[in-house]
Amino acid sequence: MDAELERYVAQADDPRLIPGVYNYCHRRCEQCPFTDRCLVFRQMREDEVRRPGRDVLEQVGEGVTRTIDLLQAWCEREGIDFEQLREDATSEAAQAETRAADDAVDRDPLHELAASYTSAAFDLVTGLEALAPFHEWPAAVREALATIGWYAGMLSAKVDRSLHGFAEGGGPGLGVDPIQNDWNGSAKVARLAIAESRKAWDTLLLVGQAPPDARLRKTRELLDRIDDGLASRFPNAANFVRPGFDEPEIAAGALSTLACDEPRRTARGLRAWLHRIAGGWQRRS
Repeated sequence: MDAELERYVAQADDPRLIPGVYNYCHRRCEQCPFTDRCLVFRQMREDEVRRPGRDVLEQVGEGVTRTIDLLQAWCEREGIDFEQLREDATSEAAQAETRAADDAVDRDPLHELAASYTSAAFDLVTGLEALAPFHEWPAAVREALATIGWYAGMLSAKVDRSLHGFAEGGGPGLGVDPIQNDWNGSAKVARLAIAESRKAWDTLLLVGQAPPDARLRKTRELLDRIDDGLASRFPNAANFVRPGFDEPEIAAGALSTLACDEPRRTARGLRAWLHRIAGGWQRRS
């Protein structure tokens, strides 16, 4: 193991870190209370200092390479045959399963709804930002546009991740926890992104006094359809406990010892909370 990889392994062993907190966040680091306990944030900041000026593709490529190297190092430490894992993952049978899951997701109506919303939301944001030099947008409108643009891509990505996860690992008898699993976590993050996006859309519709048949309202309605689909397909998503975010004792400073997919105590009230805020949106719209 080289010196740089050893440093990353040492960072990952810091007991103050919250395992997997970065998997179920909204990636708005400037608004996050857990940046000092997030391994990804630490590595991002370190990389910015050590390698300034890299573009996004370079960052993603290095991140993937580092993840593979860390996984290999961990396997070596735990006595697991990494090369056998690699061969199994790239076998013809595994690739066929992946293609089948990809095809199923691509045909899924929920995937199509999310993709349609992302495209429409980006078109709106791009169009209004192009007009920005000629208009003095109120601060609330600027923030709403930033929120819609930020969550537009994340929403479709999280919807697809939940669909892929269930297609690949959601069958019965596979030893996966029925609540604390990645497809539920991804669906929950998607629903929370919808919550933030709805508020932003409502701001735009109010300020712009959009008529009932406005195209903006139809795009906003796509969020309701996606949210209904997620609630129906992933009924346990509201009870998924996001590391740190849904754990008051961890948020207060306690150490976290559980992996993302290890069962937690049921977070009572989260489902009721989602229903309550959903009812509020329905009354306002």
